[in-house]
Amino acid sequence: MARILRRPAGPPPPPDPAPAPVAGLRGHPRLLLGGSLVYLGLVFGVMLWRGIEIEPQWVALALLVIAIAVGRGRQFIFDFLPFLLLFFAYEVMRGFASKTGFAPHDLSPLERGLFGGHVPTLLLQGALYKPGVIGWLDLVAMALYFLHFVLPVAMGFVFWLRSRELYWRFASALLVLSFLAFVTYLFAPSTPPWLQFPHLVHKVSDETVAKLGLAYFVSPLYTHLDPNRYAAFPSLHAAYPVLAAVYAWGVRRWLALLLGGWAACVWFAVVYLGEHYVVDALDGLLYVAAAVLVVEVVGRRLAARERRRWQPTQDGGSRWRSGPRR
Repeated sequence: MARILRRPAGPPPPPDPAPAPVAGLRGHPRLLLGGSLVYLGLVFGVMLWRGIEIEPQWVALALLVIAIAVGRGRQFIFDFLPFLLLFFAYEVMRGFASKTGFAPHDLSPLERGLFGGHVPTLLLQGALYKPGVIGWLDLVAMALYFLHFVLPVAMGFVFWLRSRELYWRFASALLVLSFLAFVTYLFAPSTPPWLQFPHLVHKVSDETVAKLGLAYFVSPLYTHLDPNRYAAFPSLHAAYPVLAAVYAWGVRRWLALLLGGWAACVWFAVVYLGEHYVVDALDGLLYVAAAVLVVEVVGRRLAARERRRWQPTQDGGSRWRSGPRR
């Protein structure tokens, strides 16, 4: 018979010490957020200043440093590498869309019909753009335009820090949005304002870069890509921040409102720069709605169907309805 050990009489032992607080930046979310914003602002500000094209891989490398600082570097690589590969595949295919032989559409009649016979790009440039000087509005609009890749990857990182499930929903919607736009570029290309009216509309970003005397460095990954000049409708520059705002609404309302303000600034910038019509931006809203619908509605139905195909067992586990769990 086993001997029973009893605690000797006397005062009870002291309670176990409380667990130590989480060390490092992970235990200070506000400090992490503030430091990350300053760090990213410095990195991308210097890149724009020194003439380095901001591409998705540079954004991911900058965010990897933050992921390592919070102890999730390996998980970051595992989660973001497939997304970046698919995103780069989309960029490669977008160049092929201009080689299909479909004639690009002129959307200026639709734009004039929407604004009483006027083209907003012509009105904005006529009132605000001065070809002989470098205006602050030109620099701000150009920076917003060049940060096109920063916002979706950075917001994906914010969602990833909060929830991997939220990140994958956002990343899936972003890819669905991009590939829906790709199909449109493939079969219904459209001419942007600067190309439709070469003698009336200034390509402000190119002219500003020339006036600054910069020659932007493009990495070998993007050097051989053939940019599609007719990938204007819908405007993904306008759509990406709206999609980010949609997914931020359930996380932080103030963040969603901030992204909504950012989206409004981007809309103004792309129209002022002559890169897009207003109708391009408005069509981007429809594509955002379609992408969210596909991911949220169809995705939830598939997940529910998958859950129904599993049934609980007496030992607390589950098994496949059509046979043993595999």
